[in-house]
Amino acid sequence: MNIAEINEENIFRYAEKLPRELVNDMGREYTRGLVGENETTYDAEAMVIWAFKNVEDEKAPTTAEILWLYLSDEAAGKELIGAFIEKAANDGAEKACFEFEEAKEAETAALKAAGFEITDSESRDVCVTVGELAALGINRKDKKPPDYVKSLSDIDARQFKSGIMSCTFHERYGLNDDLPFLPMTRFDPDVSSCVITDGKVNGFILIHKTAEGDYIVELLFAVQPDADKNLLNMMRRSIAAAESFCDQDDTVILRRHNPIARALVGKLFPGKKGRAVMKGEISL
Repeated sequence: MNIAEINEENIFRYAEKLPRELVNDMGREYTRGLVGENETTYDAEAMVIWAFKNVEDEKAPTTAEILWLYLSDEAAGKELIGAFIEKAANDGAEKACFEFEEAKEAETAALKAAGFEITDSESRDVCVTVGELAALGINRKDKKPPDYVKSLSDIDARQFKSGIMSCTFHERYGLNDDLPFLPMTRFDPDVSSCVITDGKVNGFILIHKTAEGDYIVELLFAVQPDADKNLLNMMRRSIAAAESFCDQDDTVILRRHNPIARALVGKLFPGKKGRAVMKGEISL
């Protein structure tokens, strides 16, 4: 089996096997991929796509998170997973991890053989509908957000970039370690919100619409003072916008990626659980 990198230039060769969202993300700053091809037919026998996390966080280990895995059999899997571990470590990762809703027997066997500690768990993602968000008590019809809470469509690219730099200055990247490199067009302009004070963007709720049609909250942050008030007002504006621009049963993904996010989701939707998943981790 020949093992080669997957990149922007050759991703089209494997697009039929990959989720559309990952095809779109292949050119991102910290996204990587490997493919194992049959030496005779050149068919893809194994593929792995991962992204580096905590790149900018000195307090947390740089992690290679496997986003997607395809293995035709256990033997191909062992070879590819070994190549992935070697490359991730050479690129500075201190550990690797994954969270899969389901995995084939060959994939599970190859990951275990590589040394991943695997457990059954609950997903970090809580999925709710636009209707469930609209039913929250914070979305009061008689309490409209102030004028300084805007839609993302109300600002230009320069203001967006300035606001992003403010977030990263405060070490807030949300779900995207490559946040400074992402274009404004990644985020839904209607349901995403921002706060403008003293002529500056001092807070964002940035929501990405995936290729599958789900909405995922990728950044929620406001600069002090009045951060809590501004976050609440942005949430009110985004929920009201979602009621206008989305269907009631559209899915919104809330990722509990840190203690603050876990506490907020727990407060908004007490008792709401994520899907059953298989998680794995290995030190590199």
